[in-house]
Amino acid sequence: MSQATTAAEQSQIRAMARELAVRELAPRAAALDGRGQDEFAGCWRLLCELGLDRMLLGEQHGGAGLGVADLLVTLEELAVGDGGVAMCVLLSNAALAAATGERLAGAAGARWALVPAGPGAALEVSGGRISGRISGRIASALGAHGADRLVIVTGLPQPAAWTVAAGAPGLALRRDVTQMGLRAAPAASIEMTGVRGAAGGDGNGAVAVPGDPAGALTLLYAGTAAIARGIARRAYEMALGYAGTRRQGGVPIIEHDAVSDMLSAMAVRLACWPPVAAGDGREPVRVQALAAKIAATDAAVATTTDAVQVFGGTGYMVQTGAEKLMRDAKYCQLFPEPNWVAHGQLMRSQRVGAGGLA
Repeated sequence: MSQATTAAEQSQIRAMARELAVRELAPRAAALDGRGQDEFAGCWRLLCELGLDRMLLGEQHGGAGLGVADLLVTLEELAVGDGGVAMCVLLSNAALAAATGERLAGAAGARWALVPAGPGAALEVSGGRISGRISGRIASALGAHGADRLVIVTGLPQPAAWTVAAGAPGLALRRDVTQMGLRAAPAASIEMTGVRGAAGGDGNGAVAVPGDPAGALTLLYAGTAAIARGIARRAYEMALGYAGTRRQGGVPIIEHDAVSDMLSAMAVRLACWPPVAAGDGREPVRVQALAAKIAATDAAVATTTDAVQVFGGTGYMVQTGAEKLMRDAKYCQLFPEPNWVAHGQLMRSQRVGAGGLA
């Protein structure tokens, strides 16, 4: 069970995550973006030592016993260092939230990844939830490549969760080499050919679990919004620093109206960032988390695009890091489904009275 934290405790959590992002993640961001597996392994070990991979679990399961609000502020700070690493933390926590009832302790340092079977997935479950088989394909499952265990969520609007070991017979994971953003959370194309159910949880089959897959999907939306904010903050900080030192026409470029206007727009977006509303003060409401994800990722794409323009022609060079932030923000806009699909989900929720946004 998670415990409520005071404002002072949450401030300490944020400060810890910020220090970790500055000291460990930001200096490795370029290597992580270059698919540096050794760099990621070092980062992941450190995150696991701090219990960030399972923040929502109790201490008896190796977690920190914290709440969703604590996870969201942690994700934002980590994303200032690297959005892909922050996404792996989100996917791990969301997977464990969906798989409550599974053997959660697991091996130290094991990486879990939640895989939502979105509109483009083609899955078929034959037989019962426990004794049946699951087949089909999922394209570009973020964070799935290299994960030790997957939690596949199927069947919206009444989702079910299946946990599958990465080495399960009938399961094939292929690295998505076309992945453009959040590369520290390596995507994979998944193909399942009759992955069998395993009622006893023998570790090799697809185990249907009685957790909270709907809540885990809501957490994905809220967490992606938090990661997008962290990416946008980093882009604004980089652009502001560059504009104050780069001189053109005898003055710093921050004095130029076009640059000043873009920086002002970035600051306004950050100041007006959409909150992720919570129904009981702890858990985000799905329809509001979905709306926040759409607004936050759209704002992050606009902010990172402006940051690239502030850098001018050098903004498109890998060395600046600005173009990476733009790619990361765009990938957030497409996860767990593209925003144009999410808009349709949001409006359907409104029509069936699933909850207002006010």
